[in-house]
Amino acid sequence: MLFFGSRQRAEYVKYGIKTALAALLSYFVASLTDPNLGFWAVISAVIVMQRNVAASMQMCGYRLVGTAIGATMGMTALYIVPPTDHGRLAGFLVTVGICAYLKRYTNRFSMAAITVTIVMLAPQASGDYIHYALFRVAEISIGVCSTFIVALFVWPHHASCELKERLQEQFTRCAVKYESIVNSFLTLKCDSSKGMLADLEDEIHYNRELFRGYLRHERLFVDDDSAMLDIKIETLVQCVEHLHAMLHVVRELNDSEYCIIMEAEIRKVVKESQDVMRAVGRNVIPDTRKLEQALYSADKRLETLRADGMIRRFTMRDMMQVVSFYHSVQQMGEDLLLSVQRQNKYKRI
Repeated sequence: MLFFGSRQRAEYVKYGIKTALAALLSYFVASLTDPNLGFWAVISAVIVMQRNVAASMQMCGYRLVGTAIGATMGMTALYIVPPTDHGRLAGFLVTVGICAYLKRYTNRFSMAAITVTIVMLAPQASGDYIHYALFRVAEISIGVCSTFIVALFVWPHHASCELKERLQEQFTRCAVKYESIVNSFLTLKCDSSKGMLADLEDEIHYNRELFRGYLRHERLFVDDDSAMLDIKIETLVQCVEHLHAMLHVVRELNDSEYCIIMEAEIRKVVKESQDVMRAVGRNVIPDTRKLEQALYSADKRLETLRADGMIRRFTMRDMMQVVSFYHSVQQMGEDLLLSVQRQNKYKRI
């Protein structure tokens, strides 16, 4: 998990307070409009309030559009079906079934199904359908708008800020896992677990969800550098892919017995790559000259060994293991250099 201890508790305390404020505001506004309104306004406010602004805005949109669709479907069904309990029940089943099917295209129809239920099954709907449905739409809209205001102006927790925090923590963990895998390879011990990268892979998917939420729903309200965030997300993906390749080599070390002549050069490249990873995670553009020098020195050392015939002493299997692992280390460093170059290009002055 990203947050631990007191920080996690503080975030959820704020979320609880914001939800309560949205519910209170919606009830107050609905009561000013009509003393009988308020029930569905409060429920809507609680449903759409999410931990970050982007998710709250997305739910607000789903709830508003779904309410309009559901109210229209419910009123239409009530006018078409026979005015009996069985007729209304049959119309309800058909309209809810249609909403469930149409959910394959957009989640807004899940909210539409809720409104269809309110309009068609409530006892008050036996009279003026249009009047009742429009009041429910107004009531739900009050709840949605109340949540929108509270989410945006009371302790706004933006998806872009959450994404930055996640990336910093993830790059730090990636650097630690990198060192662990390299140590396993250089000592010829398969100490690394097969699933040690599973947590990062799962979180990469959520990173992309947060980023899409920011682009779709928050960009008008918070001016974060989307190009930089996109570069960092893709850089982390590349790093994890390289670690996967290294981990695959490490798991094949059971019968290997050889000495890594370039251990010092590899450790130097790894150390400088880790420093760049951590800097990228901290939203700092690092000085890459040490990493460039480490990659250059490692390549020159490899050329010297090849010229002296040292590589020929390896068996074909051992040589493939070493070359594959070294290639992944080299590509990791080069991709980090490319990432920093792109960040320098897109950074704001």
